[in-house]
Amino acid sequence: MSTVWYLILGGVAVAYFVLGGLDQGVAMLLPTLRGDDRRREALNALGPMFLGNEVWAVGAVGVLMAAFPRLEGELFTAAYPAVVAAVLGLVALSAGVQLRGRARRRGGFDVLVPAAGLTLATAWGLLFGVLLHGVPIGTDGHVHGLEPFGDPAVWLTAAANVLLVLAHGAAYLHWKAGRPRRPALHLLAGGLAALALGGWWLAAPAGIRNPAAGTVLALVAVTAVVVAGWVPRPGTAFAATAVACALPVVAAASALFPNVLASTLDPGATVTVDGAAAGDDTLRLLTLGAAPLLPVLVAVQAACWWLFRRRTSPYW
Repeated sequence: MSTVWYLILGGVAVAYFVLGGLDQGVAMLLPTLRGDDRRREALNALGPMFLGNEVWAVGAVGVLMAAFPRLEGELFTAAYPAVVAAVLGLVALSAGVQLRGRARRRGGFDVLVPAAGLTLATAWGLLFGVLLHGVPIGTDGHVHGLEPFGDPAVWLTAAANVLLVLAHGAAYLHWKAGRPRRPALHLLAGGLAALALGGWWLAAPAGIRNPAAGTVLALVAVTAVVVAGWVPRPGTAFAATAVACALPVVAAASALFPNVLASTLDPGATVTVDGAAAGDDTLRLLTLGAAPLLPVLVAVQAACWWLFRRRTSPYW
């Protein structure tokens, strides 16, 4: 049962990193668009899906807290600065996108929205890096200190995630709003992601149990984001960057499994999927009460994308 819910957690996380990453990428690209009309056009392209995209963040945290309370407690303690930054960035991005269109003076929002997108992308990238690095769990089973943030590879992972979502946002705007293609950005994103992958391979963190699986998935993600810069069909290019944003989640989970949180202090304190999960009774209750809601969320999200599948105009 714990493995089933681990897969559910992974699926919800993938949905957020693809859809929420889209929000972050478009937000960060806002300063590159000259004029209020072009910026409004970009946000209009994002607008119908924006709140639905962000719902998956709530879903992922909800599944994490309910099904894997120990993982939530120790991971959030180890990555506390990144978690705080993610929460602040999420609130600021949601407020900025929704309030900008109602404001008479939009200059402040044109700074807030990209700053919030950058904060979110960096925070989630740092969380990835902390997972891959491992956390200082002592013999008492609890995290002590913020050791992972001293590792350059963790920050390199955050930078790679920022560029991945930037390329994802650029591909979306090329598809939905007819913005120019940005192949150099895709190439840079792929190069930095490959550099981050090489850094983790050389570092060989002790908690990574399946390096080959994680490496193959990460290489596919790198290839997808680079190829997306030259694919002639905008929709296909966007699908490729979506794959590039989804696969790092799958790669990290695959590399660690059956562990979810490796200890850098005591290998015996490493947290496994079974050790991080709630009790069987709780998981059965979640299966009966919460799991049926997931297909509904997927259906609503799919319907929203279908209804707003056409290119947008600068004005609604």
